[in-house]
Amino acid sequence: MIKIILSTLFLLCASYFGMAQTFDFNNSDDGWNILTYFTQTTNITYMTLTTVPGDGTLKNPNFATNSAGVDTSTSSYIGITLKNSDPNGPTYLRISYPKQGTGRVYKNIDITNGDTGFKTYWIDLANPTHWTGTINDFKIHFKNAGNSNYILPTNPVNIDVDKIEFAIQPVTTEKHVYEFNVDNDPEGWQAVNGTISGPSNGIFTFSPYQNAFAKIKQMNYHVDASQYSRVHITLQNLSTNDDEIRFIFNGDVPNALDFPITTSDTGFVTYDFDLSASSAWTGNVMVTIAFRDQDNPNNPGQSSGTGDFLIDRIEFTNQSGVDDNTLSFLDVYPNPASNYIKVQTQNPIAEITIYDITGKTVYKQFNTGRSVEQINISQYNPGIYLVKVKDVNHHSSTHKFVKLR
Repeated sequence: MIKIILSTLFLLCASYFGMAQTFDFNNSDDGWNILTYFTQTTNITYMTLTTVPGDGTLKNPNFATNSAGVDTSTSSYIGITLKNSDPNGPTYLRISYPKQGTGRVYKNIDITNGDTGFKTYWIDLANPTHWTGTINDFKIHFKNAGNSNYILPTNPVNIDVDKIEFAIQPVTTEKHVYEFNVDNDPEGWQAVNGTISGPSNGIFTFSPYQNAFAKIKQMNYHVDASQYSRVHITLQNLSTNDDEIRFIFNGDVPNALDFPITTSDTGFVTYDFDLSASSAWTGNVMVTIAFRDQDNPNNPGQSSGTGDFLIDRIEFTNQSGVDDNTLSFLDVYPNPASNYIKVQTQNPIAEITIYDITGKTVYKQFNTGRSVEQINISQYNPGIYLVKVKDVNHHSSTHKFVKLR
């Protein structure tokens, strides 16, 4: 009797919250066994897809299932956890399912190659016309960035697939600082109406499409709005016209917040925005950042597409810009550098601290009395460093630089 009651409760809870459909590939292909230009190996906890040897014409391998049994009323997203470890692996995913009629719906996402571990990519599958009922037929296509053809290399490439899950919303973890210190790891940010490059040397580049609602959307991590009320974002806006950032919370566009930014930046600028003014800033929030030309003559509020955005750091915090990131001017040059850097501020420097990528202090100096200071970095290991500078007026800011060999 107890077992019957527990089973009934489980079914009721699953019906209420929406049960995700999960394929974990533990010693099984879980019905994903329709292959084009792949061979398949099942392992204890994941499945390996191996491309067939290329001949210069074979392209865009895919694998599929016709028995997924996904209930669209309780699932809107697909999460794919894979390791694309070969540097010659594909860099683009297309997920497709049938239209109501003929043809297929395609959803796209950039992926990385040369991975050292598994990464999860979440893709919004919803479509107002075709995402309906129960869908069994799904295909996962591997291509190259920009939806270009992935020509199979002569030497086979392995792609390990750990899990495919369907859920009402992405399964995320909490994260409030994005530093982009790992090359080619966008830390869960996905492009919408634009493309992502890198990160490379600690810089994440977003290239918006012209006359489109261009944005980067966080799919892997959320922010606890009860703990953090502000965001500090350090970027260089190369666009001549995009002059506004819009923050959207959990897709709630009516309660989005718009903030002005400068255009045609010659260096990085740190902005401090208060997010608590939005009623949507509550609970666990997934953030979307849109880049806009507020007086775009063709489509007001859409990106002009006249330049890239180079993003150095995004941090959700409770600290306002009054005590941090408020230097009116800070320059660190040359960057990258091999032997020395110069740190320049408008007012005399009171303190300089340099940290390595682990957070260890490698240099500290007080009360230089000068607004320009030269620092010997020739003995530092190659990599990314942060230099934090405080002036005599107690204003401070942090700048990233790259040490070359």
